[in-house]
This record gives sequence, structure tokens and C-alpha cells, in this order.
Amino acid sequence: MKKKINSILVAFRLRTLPAVLGPLFISISIIITNDFNLFKVALIIFIGILLQILVNLINDLEDAKKGIDNKNRVGPLRATQSGLLTKYEIKLLIYFILILCLVLGMIAFFISGIFIIIMGLILLFLAYTYTGGPKPYGYMGLGEIAVLIVFGPFTVLGSLYLFSIHPTYEKILISVIPGLSASLIILVNNIRDLDNDKKGGKNTIAVKLGEIKSRYLFVGILFLIFIILISLTFILQNLLILIPAFIMWYFFPIKDIGFNKKKFIFMSFDIEKSKKLGELNITLIKTVKSHFNLCMILSISIIIWPYIAEILSS
Repeated sequence: MKKKINSILVAFRLRTLPAVLGPLFISISIIITNDFNLFKVALIIFIGILLQILVNLINDLEDAKKGIDNKNRVGPLRATQSGLLTKYEIKLLIYFILILCLVLGMIAFFISGIFIIIMGLILLFLAYTYTGGPKPYGYMGLGEIAVLIVFGPFTVLGSLYLFSIHPTYEKILISVIPGLSASLIILVNNIRDLDNDKKGGKNTIAVKLGEIKSRYLFVGILFLIFIILISLTFILQNLLILIPAFIMWYFFPIKDIGFNKKKFIFMSFDIEKSKKLGELNITLIKTVKSHFNLCMILSISIIIWPYIAEILSS
């Protein structure tokens, strides 16, 4: 029984949960400054976690069926490919998590209206078609873009809708940040799996751009996050946002990607000193943690700035 539970936890990929918790905490930070409701907050957290697990299960099953997860794979253990769980068992888990998502979705519908159902259906469609169906978009180089949208505006603004907080251009800008940082997670994953994906016909952005350009893209996305954070500092007149803008350069694993971060804007690149293939498993974990840290520091900045501003103005 214990072995089966451990196998299920492997399939759930709990280490990926900070990817969705990060943007959810940003939503909560905005909610706290407006109208906090513990039940609704718990609801969006549970829905977010279950949807992330659902994506992981579908990905585990579909990549095994398509032969992408095979003996040549350098990434962490996968439940279906390794035989820890049968395809039938994974399908049962998918149906179980899907039912839970639908139940919580109906609760959200009764609270806020039909728009939540529409969003939920779109998310379920994106969850399946990432690696499932005849033309999965994750196999066409669209994974990073989908992650940007889903873990950014979709998660942040969708959560705020449950609290009747409507989008503004400031909130849209804030929502893009976790989307961009989450896209770095899938980018590192795809750089790591580049060779195996190329052989299996999975045309990710890393396959299309090649390894070196993909590594430059990683740093390019970080610069874009930096620019948005600096812009938000002036737009929101929140000086605390400068903190995540600058310290993110110290906890994102830029050195693992091949860049000398001591030089900041004029960073040098040396792929020979970077991590490759299986070594990038550690980099992937670092990137997940960095994404979560960025979201948490930004969230704290949003929450406490009104109190600091009031002290400074008095």
C-alpha cells in the first residue's frame, strides 16, 4: 500500500506545485488589499493545485504513449514510463482529479457566475491538449507561451474574478510576471530534454531554436521580467517592487544556463561552464524555487507597501 501511495505521489509531481502556488499568492496579495475571504482563497488554492496535478498526470500518460518518455530520457522518474503505475491506474487518477476539479468548479460557479465555468473548461482543454490529442501544442513549440498565459493572466486575473476584482492594466502587468517566470521552468525542462525530444518528434521551442539560443532566451525572459517590475515600481508608486526586480538575478540559476551574472547587463556566455542534460535536473528545481520566491517577494511587496506609504506620508 505504501509503495502504491509513493507511486501516486511520483505521478502527481508535487515538486511542480510552486509553479501554480506562486501566481495564486500574487492574486491573494491583491485580494488582501481589497476584500479578503478565507473560503474563496482556499477554493482558488485547491482548484489551482488540482489542475496542476491533472496536467502532470495527463503529461505522464501521454508522453509515455507517444514514446517521448523512454529509456533515453534524462529527466526525473515518470510513473507510467517506469512501470510504477499502469496506464489504467493513471487514467483512474485522471478521472478522480477531474471529478474533484468539476465539483470545486461548480462551487466557484455558484459564487461568481458562468464566466468561471468557461475559464475552467478552457483550462481543462489546455491541460489535455498540452501533450494529448492528435496535435498536442506542447509538441509544436507552444508550451512556453501556453504556460505564460495559464500561469500568468489566466491564474491571477481568473482568481481575482472570483472576488469581483476586475482587470486593470496594472493588474494585467502584474499577472504577466508569474507567467513569464513559470515559462522559464518549461524552457529549462525542454533544454534538458532537447536531444530526446528531437528524436521523438517533439518540436519544443528548445528544439526549434537550438540549445544556445534557448539559453539566451532564458536570460532574455529574465530581462523582460526586470523591465516590467521596474515599470510597475513607477506605475504603482511602490518602491518595494524594486526588491524583487534586483534580487531575482541572484536566485535564478543563470550560472547553470552558462552566463556570468556578476556582470549583470553585460553578462558573458560560456556553454562549456553550464549544466547539461541530466545536470539540468538540479537547475530545473532551482528554477521552480526561484519562480516561487519571485512571486512571494512580489506578493509581500504588494501587501505591505500601503502600510509603509502611510507611515512615510504621515
